[in-house]
Parts: sequence; C-alpha cells; structure tokens
Amino acid sequence: MMDDQTEQIFTNAEVITEADAETEVLADLAGYQVTKAELFSHTREPAITIWESRIKFNMACLRKFPNVTHIQILIHPEQKRLIIRPCEPDAPDSLRWAKGGGDKELTNRDLLCRLFAAKIFDLMGWDNQYRYKMMGKPAVYNNEVLFLFRLTDFELFTNGKKSKSYLPGEWRDYFGTPVEQHEESFKIDLADGYITTTKA
Repeated sequence: MMDDQTEQIFTNAEVITEADAETEVLADLAGYQVTKAELFSHTREPAITIWESRIKFNMACLRKFPNVTHIQILIHPEQKRLIIRPCEPDAPDSLRWAKGGGDKELTNRDLLCRLFAAKIFDLMGWDNQYRYKMMGKPAVYNNEVLFLFRLTDFELFTNGKKSKSYLPGEWRDYFGTPVEQHEESFKIDLADGYITTTKA
C-alpha cells in the first residue's frame, strides 16, 4: 500500500507517450568514439596482468574456457597484440595456466616467465617498476574461439601494498577508438605475423 506522499507523486506525474518522445535519426556515426572499457570499473572482466617476471590471467578468463587447463600464447610484435588459444596439454608449446582439473575446480596461477616478460616489457617500452593489466576480448579465427589482448590498451599499477592505478597519458585527449575503426581493430588473422611463444 502506497503512503500519501508516494501516491501524490504518481498522481501528479505526467505520462510520456511515444508521440511526446522525439527520436533523433542519426545519418552516420562518424566522429563518435567507442569509449574504452578500461575507463570503467572492470574487476569481473577477463584480463591479463604482466609483471617483470610473471603473468597471470584472472578467473574471469578461465571461466570463458571451462575445463581448459592449457593454452598457447601468440604474440603479434608489430600490432602489439597477444592471443590466448586453448589447446591440449600435449600440444607443442602448451602452457598450464590453471591449477586443478579433473574433480578439482580450476583456479588461476602465476606463470613464471622472466625472459618472456622481459621481451614484452622491451617490446612495449614499459617500466619494470609497474605491472600492466590488459582486458581481453573474444575473437574468432576459422571457427576457433580465442581471446585477444591489445598490449597498447593497458592500465598500469604501482607495485607495493598501497597500489595505485594509472592509464596512459595520451588517453586524456580522447575517449576511445573512432567507431569506424573499432570493429576492424579486433579482427585477427593468425596467418599474418603471429608468433607462438616457446617455452623458456
């Protein structure tokens, strides 16, 4: 049962009909930018974090590939993109990215990789006093489901107990990728310049 104040609000409220609401028709989306998801809170989104000696995929990543214990990591040095590709444990250059399996629930784990991380830091010109976090996006290549991380779209964190988050300085001048380039920027062709990492 409504109280008097609530009932008065409903009584005095104007009903908006379709005729009252004006719909603006857009000729095109030129000039619009697709806002980067990194500008919002994304603790439950698939992400990879890279330190100077290790990498770690969060649990949201593992949930995108149920029961997958091993992956291959592919790098495109020119496009500065990283792909994770589910694979069988005995596949060449497979990496165990999860603990557990079988009857035990999968959980994420640190992948120790000082040489790999050093190569990524060198490729990106990153500072090893920080750790870098990138969000992932699903990608499909020849009906194969993969996950794509753009190394240029990162959030960096200071190491230590009181960690602070920072975004690249050049992001100050724009919200995201122009809409006409956005879809193209996530297309992949594994035959074009991707390198499968080898175990070090």
